[in-house]
Amino acid sequence: MRETEEWKFFNIKVWIVLFLISFLLIYKQACSKVSGLCSDCHTMHYSQGGQILTTWKTGGPFKALLIGDCVFCHTGTNNGMNKTPYIYSNSEPIYNFGGKRNTLAGGNFYWITLNDNYGHNVAGIVNPDTLSKPPGFKENYGSKGRSSWSGQQITCAGTYGCHGDPVKSDPVEAILGAHHNNITRDNGTASADTIAKSYRFLLGIKGTEDNDWEYTLSTSDHNGYYAVDADSDSNPGDEASINYLCGECHGKFHYETESNNYASPWLRHPTDYDMNNVKSKEYGNYPNISVFSGKLGVSATGDYFTDVPVGNTQGAVLSKVLQSNGDAIVLCISCHRAHATPYDDILRWNYRGWPGIPDNQNGCLACHTTKY
Repeated sequence: MRETEEWKFFNIKVWIVLFLISFLLIYKQACSKVSGLCSDCHTMHYSQGGQILTTWKTGGPFKALLIGDCVFCHTGTNNGMNKTPYIYSNSEPIYNFGGKRNTLAGGNFYWITLNDNYGHNVAGIVNPDTLSKPPGFKENYGSKGRSSWSGQQITCAGTYGCHGDPVKSDPVEAILGAHHNNITRDNGTASADTIAKSYRFLLGIKGTEDNDWEYTLSTSDHNGYYAVDADSDSNPGDEASINYLCGECHGKFHYETESNNYASPWLRHPTDYDMNNVKSKEYGNYPNISVFSGKLGVSATGDYFTDVPVGNTQGAVLSKVLQSNGDAIVLCISCHRAHATPYDDILRWNYRGWPGIPDNQNGCLACHTTKY
């Protein structure tokens, strides 16, 4: 009898453990999806008491019963508590290279309203760019490249945007369902075969997502960017890499030069290049502690410097790099941000102000450790 009772008790404990595991897995998924009241984002009739609410965007109704468009929903000031990432603010955000700020990983479109050279001219914020096509544009670059850019303006999502399905021209249709099905990526090489599974809704792109979009930063608190070392290939590298995403519009500024392979010396600054290949040179001293020690937790050679990020073949969050091949790959976003910054060419730092600004405000020196 005692044996039977003990066995029953054991079974109960097993079932409790299994239940808790299942609950935590479900909870993890649920927490990564959009949450809150339906009315935070949607409306049935786009009217209340015969009027349009002041908390809704004018110009509706909008598709998917939304109360506004992408820009409307992502406009605000980040304070570390907001569940929606704000990428556009009506007043100037705080931006300190190597220090505290209230901008996120992509920067803030506020600055494109001040200077056309400070960011991407996204529809709904500013007028189209004066350029007829993106710098470095290459027709049909890879499987998701555009065939033409004539008369188009960049959008948040869709055919001429970065997020969502590039097959669909309408931004809302291109992103439809992704917010409700989103799975926070904590495995840098996990499948990205749907928009909801992809890194930041960038279809097909892999990587690891920082849970506060890099509002807080340290050597171990940041995004993990998936990249490959592809220094001698005339075609796009791994189309799951963050560099390939940029290459969809800026193909000739990806890792390709005028010839099929890298020129010697380089014609353009390389991307998709592993600094482990030149670790014996100055690049092996990244992130240059003689200049950047104390910035965002940097204290030793090989520490990951979140304001001059590098990628890796695991798309993982690494606190140390230059430890093994494939862990320090140069990215487009090593130097630039995706949305806008206070600096020319959407650079992360004031390159044109140096020399003249302190060395620790020039991110070039994180890799070019002897050039000052």
